[in-house]
Amino acid sequence: MKYGFAILLLCTVVLSAISCKEKDKGTDGESEQTTGQHGSNLTKEEVDSLLSQWEYSNDSGEVTMMIFGENGETEYIVDRPENVFIKTINGVEYKIVKASKSQRTPKIGDVMYMEMSYRTETTDSLLFTSSDLGEDFRMKLSAPSDKGCIEEALMLLHEGDSAVIKVDAIKFFVKSQGKASIPAFIKRGEKLVFNVKMKKIVSGIDYANANKEVYQKRIDEENSLINRFLINMNYPLKKTDSGLHILTINKGAGKRPAVGSTVKIDYTAAFIDGSVFDSTLERSEPFSFEIGKKQVIVGLEEAVMNMQVGDHCLVVIPFRLAYGDKKYGNIIPPFSTLVFEIELLDAK
Repeated sequence: MKYGFAILLLCTVVLSAISCKEKDKGTDGESEQTTGQHGSNLTKEEVDSLLSQWEYSNDSGEVTMMIFGENGETEYIVDRPENVFIKTINGVEYKIVKASKSQRTPKIGDVMYMEMSYRTETTDSLLFTSSDLGEDFRMKLSAPSDKGCIEEALMLLHEGDSAVIKVDAIKFFVKSQGKASIPAFIKRGEKLVFNVKMKKIVSGIDYANANKEVYQKRIDEENSLINRFLINMNYPLKKTDSGLHILTINKGAGKRPAVGSTVKIDYTAAFIDGSVFDSTLERSEPFSFEIGKKQVIVGLEEAVMNMQVGDHCLVVIPFRLAYGDKKYGNIIPPFSTLVFEIELLDAK
């Protein structure tokens, strides 16, 4: 659908021209109708030229447009151009606000540098904006989690495109984000409206190669910090193959969690320099999550799976098992080594 909106503009012009010619020629205008209905006489260069001139105008009135859907169906719509969304066969709704000339679209495994925000459609409540995370916001494209999901929508965009996308809110929270529960204000049928600018697309391999030296330097620095942290610790230590350091303060004798278990923990989370940034003890409210649902960072989930109910442990989590090279909110910088003090209260 790279040229979808150029086709909309073209069809409007063609339909107007056909209407005028039919008035002048009566029933002799059949050849004009046949020539222009799907823009079949346009070359790619002509479509590119139309595309480069296309802009939405708030001053434009309603026009008749022929919409070509993702599965090939056509439909006439009378509306303002800026209000018209293309709907794919799987239910994704999107419109290109600004189209680039690039032919590059993201593939599974690619890293996408974007500006992104999303809000509820009915109440227009802002739920997320990448500007809070800095200018270098990026994400790796995962395989579509379900039909009509945000991943599928992102695969339709080209490098340089700006678009508005609508997806089912419950599907986004449950399928794309893997949340066990959704916000109470999200009702069935609610849609989320995404504003996305696809700034740059980098292949997963190229991204890994470009960052290999940076990562190795960070890992070496982190290992030195962790070793200094552990020098004064006299608790029994277990190091996992992934790189977790688990120090047991008190040993319990209860159940060991497994994938599918719902666990309840008390924790205090800090940076390796000792600065605390979160604690369930301060809130007097233990935290629960389900193992295997990716509801918490990898390091925390792995740590809990290495504990028994009643265990009280101190866990050092390397940045690659926490938030990696990404900033998290306004609290956690990129490449942060975290230390969690955890007490496993229950596992069901």
